[in-house]
Amino acid sequence: MFILLRTVPIALLPCCLIGQVSILTNRYDSSGTGANTRETILTASNVSPAGFGKLYSYPVDGSIYAQPLYVPDVKIAGRGERNVLYVATMNDKVYAFDADSNSPPLWMRDFTDESAGITPVPVVDITRRNDLNIVGNVGILGTPVIDSGKHAIYLLARTKENGAYVQHLHALDIRNGKDKHAPVVIQAQVSGTAKDGVNGVVSFNPKTGNQRPALAIWKNAVLIAWASHEDIQPYHGWVMAYDSKSLKQLAVLCTSANGIESGIWQSGRGPAIDSAGNIFYEIGNGDWDGTQQFGESLVKLKLEKKAFTVTDYYTPADWEALNKRDTDFGSTGPMLVPNTQVIICGDKKGVLTLLNAEDLGHTTPNDHQLLQAVPVKGGRVLNGPAYWDGPNGPVLYVWGEADFLKGYRLRNGTLEPNFYAKGTAGSHGSPGGALTVSANGSKAGTGIVWGMLTINKSADHGNAPGVLYAYDAENLQELWSSEKNQARDGLGTLVKFVPPVVANGKVYAATYDNKLVVYGLLH
Repeated sequence: MFILLRTVPIALLPCCLIGQVSILTNRYDSSGTGANTRETILTASNVSPAGFGKLYSYPVDGSIYAQPLYVPDVKIAGRGERNVLYVATMNDKVYAFDADSNSPPLWMRDFTDESAGITPVPVVDITRRNDLNIVGNVGILGTPVIDSGKHAIYLLARTKENGAYVQHLHALDIRNGKDKHAPVVIQAQVSGTAKDGVNGVVSFNPKTGNQRPALAIWKNAVLIAWASHEDIQPYHGWVMAYDSKSLKQLAVLCTSANGIESGIWQSGRGPAIDSAGNIFYEIGNGDWDGTQQFGESLVKLKLEKKAFTVTDYYTPADWEALNKRDTDFGSTGPMLVPNTQVIICGDKKGVLTLLNAEDLGHTTPNDHQLLQAVPVKGGRVLNGPAYWDGPNGPVLYVWGEADFLKGYRLRNGTLEPNFYAKGTAGSHGSPGGALTVSANGSKAGTGIVWGMLTINKSADHGNAPGVLYAYDAENLQELWSSEKNQARDGLGTLVKFVPPVVANGKVYAATYDNKLVVYGLLH
């Protein structure tokens, strides 16, 4: 069934318009397509081992678990207009770099003060180990979000302050890094009967609440979500909204106020938001009752009158079995297919689930409300898909943790059940490939699928060396990899769930190694 949108958001129109791309949010747009379709410099013909490679690296203090963001033509005092790359680290630092040159930061903000007892949170304080999903410190983890009209970047920083654990929402001026508003402490309470509640009140825990999903903006609301670290009990899923002008808290939703778990992590992706302001989150393992508990579900939220309302949801019929096996339905974050009402979710079973965003269907004995369920047969789907409407029509790309990069054609709102092409390099384990598509609109010869993943072992726990690949988006023939000339182009240590960022002829790759690596044309 092909489902047309009533309206098409401007951000999702074919991007052959005049002007550079702005990358203001995780995965490029509010639909989560993972595509920059305004790339006019890099093409399938000039990205090659001879002509493309590492240009330089930006040094930073800390590992980069948040996707970098990019704004063109930012007015910097004393420097004129600059294309600016914004990079946040797990040591609670934020950098603004000139995206076109190997030069010192245009500005930097540090949210720590060791002399005053303010530091990033050592992950061992929470998990008691330093070789699990996160290694090192926990500072700025979720990808920030930018409102270019307000010249503001919003981010959440976690600190340890003289033994107390604090989470702050910050709003910085993208032109100089100064506070646009005084930061606010994240606090929340809801009524509930959960065992960790006190006198019928469940409170947000700033020490254990893991702010993994990317932040997002809808109109004047900054959206933030949380899960847990390593499923350490007790925990709950939370969604909060803050006014982008005043940073005043607008609304709070706890996804298991009467139970346990139901965290929102989405492998670092943010929510999908449609043109009507419907907000979609995937929720992981946890209690479910279809009214207040929404573990193993896709929920559709509306933010109105300073409250979140669950207006619709989908829960797999086998949600109890998924809980028992720790097989999260909510492992990827949702993606809205542009120009349709199709929403796509991935899960730890390695299945792509297609649903009608207008009618998610709740839960049924045989999941008959699904538009489609496509097993990709390549292990867990963690990083999720990327999308390009190329010269041969729309394609969905996915790279599972034990699989090759695959491309699936979309026809009339559903995926062809068999992939039309696959890449040449296999993934060696978690998390599979974090994908970005770059292209000049739908023009033939311009589409490239970029993927970052591990070289030789799983990074499910602990660190692993990483590699960046480039594939022709039309046929998935390999164009280039950072291992072809490792001495010149080597990536370094992979950071899970962070896709490469492509803008204006350069590819920006986050690493664990206190640096962001920049690739581009060599001549």
